[in-house]
Amino acid sequence: MNPKSWRSRAIAIIIAFIIAITTFFGSTSYTAAQSGDPYNQPAGGMTIHIVQRGENLFRIAMQYGTTVDAISAANGITDPRTIAVGQRLLIPNAQVDATGAQVAHVVQPGDTLDTLTRLYQTSAADLAADNAITNPAQLYVGQPLTIRQGTVTADASESGVPYRVAPGENLYRIALDRGITLNTLLEANDLTLPAAVFPGQRLWIPGSSASAVVADLPLPFAALSVLPTPPVQGQTVEIHVTTTGSGTVSGTFLGDPLTIMAQDATNFYALVGIDRFTTPGIYALVLSAAADGTQSTLTLRVKIDSGGYSSESIVLEPALMDLLNPTITEPEWQRLVQVTSAYTSQRNFSGVMGLPSSGAITSQYGTQRDYNSGALNTFHSGTDFGGAPGSPIVAPAAGIVMLAELLTVRGNATIIDHGWGIYTGYWHQSEIFVKPGDVVAAGQVIGTIGSTGRVTGPHLHWELWVSGVQVDPMQWVRQSFP
Repeated sequence: MNPKSWRSRAIAIIIAFIIAITTFFGSTSYTAAQSGDPYNQPAGGMTIHIVQRGENLFRIAMQYGTTVDAISAANGITDPRTIAVGQRLLIPNAQVDATGAQVAHVVQPGDTLDTLTRLYQTSAADLAADNAITNPAQLYVGQPLTIRQGTVTADASESGVPYRVAPGENLYRIALDRGITLNTLLEANDLTLPAAVFPGQRLWIPGSSASAVVADLPLPFAALSVLPTPPVQGQTVEIHVTTTGSGTVSGTFLGDPLTIMAQDATNFYALVGIDRFTTPGIYALVLSAAADGTQSTLTLRVKIDSGGYSSESIVLEPALMDLLNPTITEPEWQRLVQVTSAYTSQRNFSGVMGLPSSGAITSQYGTQRDYNSGALNTFHSGTDFGGAPGSPIVAPAAGIVMLAELLTVRGNATIIDHGWGIYTGYWHQSEIFVKPGDVVAAGQVIGTIGSTGRVTGPHLHWELWVSGVQVDPMQWVRQSFP
């Protein structure tokens, strides 16, 4: 073996050893980083971060003083908008709390100019100037900000996290419960004795770390998240509300009432399908909550991003041209709408969904389609998997079969109800192995790939519906919903 080859092999062995050690201690490093304590960084300036619910690459990059592009490059991420809970990320050149470092922040529910300046110890003037903010009330969820952290040395009256006074509380009780002195609480809020407080009043509780979640929400909202942030055309958005006590939540988004699911007495979820053709822009999310004798309505401005979908032309054989006729396509479409519009309170899905086929993906969701030079203009409402006729199709999650029959356009078709308004559809099968009413398990074979209906060759077309809206099913393979 020549010296150059030997040296290369030695370096490879050392790198492998470092990666193994980094992986083994990754969880410990993450815990220390989250708590704000010093931590040992792996060789090469790399830190390991484990993705938690509600996080996105923008917020993670912000925490470590790096960029989304740097994290994406280090981890081979091609779509920075979607990461999975529990995913391990290598963070290059982590600079936690580096004074003056520019960090990227995406506005979250409860963010205000006041909370952001306290969180990053910067000035409102700097933050406004760096981001061309002329009206703080016009901040919107999903808005990207560039912030120079640590440009202001905060004292007790300029730091901390917001706290809303609950009915029956007073300053003495709040200070005792938060583990601080009364004088510290008074100083942080520019108060002097005697000072009375009222339910819903905002106070600042000093002593928070830079990694704390700083959100200013009215009672009885204890926490609020929108995931992903910002929402995207053709995707599913999860809205999670936590109340201070046993309560109720209602709301509207995109002009429609939200279907609110209660996980327990204080945690409420809404899953919303963003239509593929929703115009990118700012929309109102209105939420009302009642708990512990308090009630409030919160209106947020939420940005919806473009999905960046492409277009393609499809040529059908003359024998299939009749399947473009609205007199044939519309009744079948209405049949699907009827089946997928029903709501089932029992949730049968859990964690990320599996793939329905082992075949290669041949066409993505969202592509605008032109059939036979404009004979029909539509969009691709699911994900296509190639495969030989007879290849198995499996259920990606548990559910109940609602439809299993031959349709004119979609061929042999199956629809599964997974609960909470979530349905999946499987078109163009050669055989169907289930019938309406069957309870299927995740991974169960439900049919085989075929070429029935309006097709140009054998494949599986897989769809996912959220509250009657067709969305990208592959998001559910990458992202875990409650």
